[in-house]
Formats: sequence, structure tokens, C-alpha cells
Amino acid sequence: MEINQNRTRSKWFFVPLKTMNINNNIEGLRSLSQIFSTANFNKIVRKKDYVNTFERIKKHTTFSNSITNLELLDNVYNELLESYRSEYVYKNTLINKKLLKKYSLKNTIVLNEFKIGNSIADFILLNGKARVFEIKTELDGLEKLEKQISDYYSFATDVYIVASSKHIEKLISLYNETKVGIIELTQKNSLKEIKPALSNIDLLDHSVIFKSLRKNEYINALKENSIQIPKVPNTLIFKECFNLANDIDIVDFQKSAIKVLKKRNLKNPDLLKDKRVPSYLKHICYSLNLSKPEYEELNSFLNKPSNLCISHI
Repeated sequence: MEINQNRTRSKWFFVPLKTMNINNNIEGLRSLSQIFSTANFNKIVRKKDYVNTFERIKKHTTFSNSITNLELLDNVYNELLESYRSEYVYKNTLINKKLLKKYSLKNTIVLNEFKIGNSIADFILLNGKARVFEIKTELDGLEKLEKQISDYYSFATDVYIVASSKHIEKLISLYNETKVGIIELTQKNSLKEIKPALSNIDLLDHSVIFKSLRKNEYINALKENSIQIPKVPNTLIFKECFNLANDIDIVDFQKSAIKVLKKRNLKNPDLLKDKRVPSYLKHICYSLNLSKPEYEELNSFLNKPSNLCISHI
């Protein structure tokens, strides 16, 4: 077994699945957590660029020659679940335990990092309803939460806060008498509903919903309400359509917006659910909306020996 030269400065542990050691100080874990990002896997799958991944692996781990990338990343992700639950861990848990477990990919989509008013929603589920999930990890503060929730209710009827155990008592004191739902990501990495969200249509806002849509989407939302699209120059189409949208009942307009947004669906939902895609990569694969050849490239990468990849760094 190889010995990492930083061993004298760091806490070490043994991961039983394969022979692998991970330097689990906070700097190492933060660096390793950045492997699990859409930007990094975009490089891996679409450019065969492994440098960012294996520079971090080389610096913060040691492993046996027989390990594959699939096993290596599984070990790293399991350590993050144990010791460094980043925002990606929360999003990936939501994908696995909400979207894939409870809903059909034919009728439900996820929007990530979606702008609503002056806030960016972490995770939105759209089917018959719009449900916003705001994530507060162990590493986050709650300072922006009140403004974020106010913005989210201008677009969605159901708003949840998904938080670590650290925040739960404070969140209950703040939101127990409101319609905001609270979900705890427990120490066992399950989602425990502390308080259900209650639907709230009172704060839906034409302007916020309209501005969340692309041009073809707001045009289709108007058509959904049997409104004829004005023949005006492109410089005026936004303003004219916005004025028309304001005349639609707000609940009907929000439903139309959900319907057109749901067309941002997956190319290959069956491949996302395929067992060859490890659960720890489901959110990344969803976000990248991989094609069939790209899933094959991902599978090829995961089955490569890690020592072969790291030898090129």
C-alpha cells in the first residue's frame, strides 16, 4: 500500500470497499468535493479531460493499483456523506430520493440554479405544481433565507427548506406558523419531513414568472391561454407579450408557465435510471442531460483503472 507523504499532518482512515486512503482534513475534503460538479464531469465526458479530477485525487488520496474510477469515486463520495456534506450531496439526495423514487421522469422535471426574482433557487421540481427546495448545508448561514423564500413564493406555490440537523431547531422557531415546509437531511443521509409545505397562491407574481421564461416559452404560455401573439418587431415582443400576460389570471398563467418549462425535459430518462449510472452521479447526469454516446463515454471512464488515469497527470 502506498503511503501519502502528508500523513503526519492529517487524520487518516481506511475505506473497506477497496484499498484506499483519503486525507480527510477540511482542505482535502473541500477539494475532493469539487470533483462532483457538472463543470468537472462536462470535461470528463465531453472532452476526456481528467486533469482536474486526478490532480485532486493524487493530492488527497492513495489507493491500490486494482481500483477502478467507479470504485474510487464511490469511496470519495461515501467519505463526503460522512464528513463533508456539500450542496452537491443535498442535491444528489433530492434527485435520488424525491425525483427518482417518488415521481415519473415523464411527468416531472428538475430545474437547477433557477433564477427567481433576485434569488437563485437551488432545486425545483415541476409536475402539476412548482415546488422549490432551498438547501442549507452545515456550512451555510440562514441570513438570506427570508428574502429567498419571499422571492420563491412569487413563482411557486410550495416552498421547502432542506437543511442539516444543525439548523432544524432554528428553522422550526422561524417557520412553524407559516406555510413553508422543512426537511431534514439526517445523519444517516435520509430525508425526514419535519413539517409539510402548504400551498400558497397569494404571492404569485406575473412579472417574476414571465421573466423566468425564455422567449419561445412565454410565447407558448400565452398561446396556452388562447392569446394571439402580436405581430411586432423583436424589440417590442417582450413588452407586448408581458402586457398580455398580465391580463391572465395569475394561477392560470403560472400553470401555463409550468407546462412550457416542463418541455426542458431529459433526452434519455431511461439511461439516467440505468443501474450502471452510480447513484452518486445521478444529479450530475441529470444536469448535463447526457446523450446516449455520452453515457457510454461516462461508463467507459468509470471502468478505467484509476492508476492508468493518474499516470497521465
